This record gives sequence, structure tokens and C-alpha cells, in this order.
Amino acid sequence: AVGGVVRGPRRRRKVELRGTMNLFGRKKPATESLMPVANPRAAPQPGGTLEAIAKLRDATETLDKRQEHLNRKIENEIKQAKQFSAAGKKREALTCIKRKKMYEKQLEQIEGARTTMETQKQALEQLNINKEILEAQRVGASTMASVTAQMGGVDAVDETMGQIEEGLADANEIADALSRPVAGGMDDDEDELRAELDMLEDADLETQALSTGLGDLGFGAPSVPSSKPLPAAPKSIPVMSEEERELAELEASMAM
Repeated sequence: AVGGVVRGPRRRRKVELRGTMNLFGRKKPATESLMPVANPRAAPQPGGTLEAIAKLRDATETLDKRQEHLNRKIENEIKQAKQFSAAGKKREALTCIKRKKMYEKQLEQIEGARTTMETQKQALEQLNINKEILEAQRVGASTMASVTAQMGGVDAVDETMGQIEEGLADANEIADALSRPVAGGMDDDEDELRAELDMLEDADLETQALSTGLGDLGFGAPSVPSSKPLPAAPKSIPVMSEEERELAELEASMAM
């Protein structure tokens, strides 16, 4: 006891509670239950297709070097097997043949892996090309949609073309109207005009008939005045007085 306080029962209760919790298992931390499960398919590769193609190309070159190394080993094992066989060492010769088989198996595995990586590389290259094509097509489609929207769409274009056609039709009608002759205020009936024209023609016929009749009777048609100049008009006669007139008459009678 410290300061008159007993700690024994309380400590025992904590131990009992801890033992009870251990029976049902220890509670996991909250951070562990909230950790997301990794999804390798959903996680994008940081480098993209170009980096993947480069890694596949490097791995293919590494496999090519490994193939060359194994081919040299196989040739060496065949050479040693021949030497051991010629020396009568069958066990050593069989061991060389066994190692050669192991190297050949590795070559088959490498060739399979190399074929797989080559297929992947070609597929990625094609995907990269398809991606570029798709992005270009998206840009083209977006541009076409933007330009179409700026033009107002198909309905707006149809409406504009209709307005153009109506405007051209109106212009043609206006031109036709302006090209028609104007009556000039003469609203007389056409029948009246024809009747007056007939009267003029009848008068001309009568005049011609009269001229023809006078010619048959010996009367010539009035002569057309010549273009010679007319004689000058006589000078004005002075006015005579009564005495001068009587004197003139007397002189005239004496002359006779």
C-alpha cells in the first residue's frame, strides 16, 4: 500500500481484462484495415509504352548474349566429350553430354522468353501507333465539333443557305421589275389607240386616191419649191399725197 491506497485488486482486474481480450484475438490497428489492396492491373506504369519497349529491347539483347554464351558452352562440352570418349573416359564423357543437354534446355527457355518479349514489343509498338492515331483523331473530331459549333450547326447552315436563295430570288425579281418598260402615264385603252390608227390610215388612203384622180384629169401635183433663194423683198413704196397722185395720173394719160 502506498499512501493508504491498495493497488492489488485494480492491477488484477487489468490482467483479467487483458486475458479476456487475448481470447478473442488482438485487435488490428486501424491503419492496417484501411490499407488499400494493391491491384497490379489498375496501377499504370510510370514510363509508358516507350519505356516498356526500351526495356524489352534491352532484355532481348541480354538474352541474345546469353544464347551466344550457352552456344559456346555447348560447343565446349561436345569437344570435351569427344576427348574423354577418345581417352576411354566414358563417365566424364557422359557428364559432358549431360551438361550439354542442360545448356540446350536453357537455350529453349531463352528462345521461348525471347519470342514472348518480341511479341510484346511489337504489340506495344502497335499500341503506341494506335494511341497516336487515336489522339490525332480526337483532336480532329474536337476541332470539327468546334468549327461546326462556330458555324451554328447544320440547321444554321441550312437556314443561311435558304436566306441566300431567297435573297437571290428577290434580286432576280427586282431586276425583272426594273427591266420592264414603263407606260409613262399613257393609260389609254389599246382598242381606242388601234381605232385612231385605223382612222389615220384611212385618211392617208383617201389622200392618195384623191391625188391619183387629179393626176388623171391633167392636174399635176403641186411642185415642190426649189432650193433657190427667193427674190429680195421690194423696197417700201413712199406714201404719195393727193396732189402727187393726181400729177402722176396726168402724166400717165399724156404718155398714152
